[in-house]
Amino acid sequence: MLFAFSVSVFGFVVAVRTANDFIDQNLFSKNEMTKIGTLYLVLVFFLIMIGGSSRFSFWIAVFLPLMILVFALNLVLKRRARVFRTKMKEVLSLIILKMKSGKSFRQALHEVIDESEFSIRVKLEEISNVVSFSQQQTRSIRDQFISDYVNELKFADHNPHLAMKRLCVFRDKLRVEDDFRHRSGQVLSRIRAQSLILSVLYIAIMTFVVFKFGAKENAKAISISMVFFLLGSLWIWIGGRKMKWKV
Repeated sequence: MLFAFSVSVFGFVVAVRTANDFIDQNLFSKNEMTKIGTLYLVLVFFLIMIGGSSRFSFWIAVFLPLMILVFALNLVLKRRARVFRTKMKEVLSLIILKMKSGKSFRQALHEVIDESEFSIRVKLEEISNVVSFSQQQTRSIRDQFISDYVNELKFADHNPHLAMKRLCVFRDKLRVEDDFRHRSGQVLSRIRAQSLILSVLYIAIMTFVVFKFGAKENAKAISISMVFFLLGSLWIWIGGRKMKWKV
């Protein structure tokens, strides 16, 4: 009982600090984090109730929802990053459109901020403050996309005669990058789909070998096979992200 209580307290402290970091970075609101935390606790208690009192069941009840939560949050953050990048490209197009109508860069930027929805307006106001007070260092910005975005807006603010041309070039650059990512993502998705099919075939063949010829008699061959298979799978799913695909 004391062990379970200690693990629960430690997990609660880690969860609170992680939630505060998400809120500080405007990744989730307090209301959203409260709902996520409540759902997580309900799932943990449910698994504890149906799993019994064994130590193994307790660890499953604690860590299985945690793994599901981490995976789900990762998917949500990636989706929000894609949506945010798309909306920031739209903001850039609106700024260029207003500048073409004869407005200055700062006037166009402030009008776009006022016309934007709340979730984007908050981030745009932060970006506008950094652009307006250029002594603030953009190197402290961890997101490379935001850092590049701020640098381009700073250049446009300091060089009004080149502002529109520079912003148009930056917008085209973002479009090319997104198109490349989309196509390379398609290639990577096809490779991962093939790896899943091969995994199913590998498990089927492994099961056949174990039941037909025995696990102890072929332990060495099975172990070597599993090591190479796991290394290949890790390279496809993790190392493949860093590979530059030709599309």
